[in-house]
Amino acid sequence: MIRRSKMMAALLLAGLCVAMLAGPLWAQSPKELRQLKDEEIAKITAAMPTKAAVTPEKPRKMLVFWRCETFFHTVIPVANKALEIMGEKTGAFEVTHVTDDYSVFTADRLKEFDIICLNNSTSLKFNPETTPERCEALMDFVKSGKGLVGLHAAADNFYEWPEGMEMMGNKFTGHPWNAPGTWAFKIDHPDHPLMAPFKGEGFKLSDEIYRTDPPLYSREKQLVLMSLDLSDETTRNTKGVREGDEDTGITWIKDWGKGRMFYCSLGHNDPVFMNPVILEHLLLGIQFAAGDLKVDTTPKPAAGAGTGSEMDRLLGQVKAYDFGDSREALTTLSDKIRQAYGKTDELKSIEKGLLGVLQSDAKYAGKQYVCRELSIIGTDQSVPVLASMLTDEKLSDMARYALERIPGDAADKALLEALPKAEGKAKVGIVNSLGERGYRGAAGEVGKLATASDPLLAGAAISALGKIGGADVAVVLDKVKDSAPDRLKMVAYDACLRCADQMVVEGDRAGALKMYRELNKAGVPQLIRTAALRGMLNAASSPNR
Repeated sequence: MIRRSKMMAALLLAGLCVAMLAGPLWAQSPKELRQLKDEEIAKITAAMPTKAAVTPEKPRKMLVFWRCETFFHTVIPVANKALEIMGEKTGAFEVTHVTDDYSVFTADRLKEFDIICLNNSTSLKFNPETTPERCEALMDFVKSGKGLVGLHAAADNFYEWPEGMEMMGNKFTGHPWNAPGTWAFKIDHPDHPLMAPFKGEGFKLSDEIYRTDPPLYSREKQLVLMSLDLSDETTRNTKGVREGDEDTGITWIKDWGKGRMFYCSLGHNDPVFMNPVILEHLLLGIQFAAGDLKVDTTPKPAAGAGTGSEMDRLLGQVKAYDFGDSREALTTLSDKIRQAYGKTDELKSIEKGLLGVLQSDAKYAGKQYVCRELSIIGTDQSVPVLASMLTDEKLSDMARYALERIPGDAADKALLEALPKAEGKAKVGIVNSLGERGYRGAAGEVGKLATASDPLLAGAAISALGKIGGADVAVVLDKVKDSAPDRLKMVAYDACLRCADQMVVEGDRAGALKMYRELNKAGVPQLIRTAALRGMLNAASSPNR
């Protein structure tokens, strides 16, 4: 009986563990946050700066937003309380609203605030297609001249909103430096006002640190003030550290439109918000974001050890490139791509960097250059990003240029899936691309457009059918050539010839001869009849399948 009870207990425990792993308990914001103990509040208060770094130009109101769609950080109520106490004790700002309710993100509601703090929020649902008003409200808030502050997991957001990720300057790709460990940090710009609390000295702290990967993270795009010190043996040799982690940023600032963004990776462990030096650093960052502390925000790629790579620098210049500018960076990058031919991993890394440029606010000229390079080295990795551009009439041509040349089914399917969503010139272009790729899976959808009322679209569809070829297409084209309006007759005849020629190559001599005979009848232009006769002679001498 005792043995059976122990077995039942073990099974119940295992079932509970599986349920916890499979279920969403860890992945949701709780209905209510825990109340801090008196001793916790006392520690936060004792460590807090006593006054603002500079007197606010006007009363500043802060919104603290902490929603978690994926991982919930238990430090959130500690950070919320620390921000409230900081505002009350220093007078630099006032936390007037703490919430995880998305309804706050409207233009009218955000008018109440001067600063938004994303406190360890994760995977926030901001999508330009499904929640456009939400995206516009936050982006306009910052760009209009207000401030955004990100604490720790604030970099784990906006996966459906590239502009939002670009604003934050990073996205979550892992944290080899886990919360129980103690890690070394270096001050990249000791003379910068935001770094004054550290007195120019590096330090060690127990916290969880996010990896920072280019191209979102780049010293070309933001002023990185503090970073991990991988000269420290423990920090360098922890499990999971990989090549490229030499530059892992901790604190950075940037101008965004007329507004400002301050991000600090610290803030996973409760004691971080009871550390006087870190709290003073956060206060300075908040006052910068509010617009009261005027500081230099110029990115400094060459600042100290662990700076951005040469490739990162070049990608930053490509992003800023416009027609008429020097092409030196583009030429250098093209040379590097050629030198990497045959090196799969290196090319894959370069491709990832180029895709980052496409997902950024790069100029049209820079994106056009990237698409030309992706037409040479692009793989399935590029397809989703390029596919997202297909229905944009301004960007569709460059995306198609790359997709037409990327091998594999993924590019075919992406073009076909975009076809019903596209309009105007973009739709015509996609039809042309499906024809250039000869994708037979598209024959049915393209065939439906061969009789479209728009002659440009109908002509593109007919021509594409000829390039796609095959017995099924031959049946469609045979009907189209008879029903096509006069201005599209020659297009239809030419498509029939192309289709027949392809059938010969594929060994379908009988099918090809049937098409050629149809094109060698009275009433068909002599030029087409001559080509059809030549095709018949060629088919007659070719082996049948």
